[in-house]
Amino acid sequence: MDCRGNRCRKSFSIDGEVYPDFAVFLCLYLRGIGMTLRLAGQRRVAIVALPLAALLAGAMPARSQKVEDGSDAAIGPAAARTVLDLIKQRFGSLDPKVSVLRKAKGAWICGSVNVKNREGLYSGERGFVADLSNGFFGRVPDGPEMLSSRSEGFEERERVRQLYFDLCLD
Repeated sequence: MDCRGNRCRKSFSIDGEVYPDFAVFLCLYLRGIGMTLRLAGQRRVAIVALPLAALLAGAMPARSQKVEDGSDAAIGPAAARTVLDLIKQRFGSLDPKVSVLRKAKGAWICGSVNVKNREGLYSGERGFVADLSNGFFGRVPDGPEMLSSRSEGFEERERVRQLYFDLCLD
């Protein structure tokens, strides 16, 4: 890859595959933050390890989801897989951490899930209920979500809260 002056080569290849957008992005990024090193012989080398690692991390497949505390043994592998699939559908991109799984009445499962917020930090565990018979999943709403009974979706959030209180709390 070559970034000299105001021109960048328009493509980047790895094992014969050509990636034009990557080269333009990386050149502009490196030029924008001015990260270059001068090596012996006055040759410039761009520091690409950190931006390249960050870029590739987004392209890597998501790690497999699992129950953090081993409580999936209490509900069985099939039920645990169904619960994890429901959570993945809802929070897949937020790297959910699941714990405290337990059976409730009938086909209901209770547990806790912790997901990342917009800043990439975990927001704290919140309870959830899942009905394996019909694929229902609901996470207990946070306090501010329940402030206005006129807000959109309030009835559904209240239903989830009530289900959690009825089924999951001793």
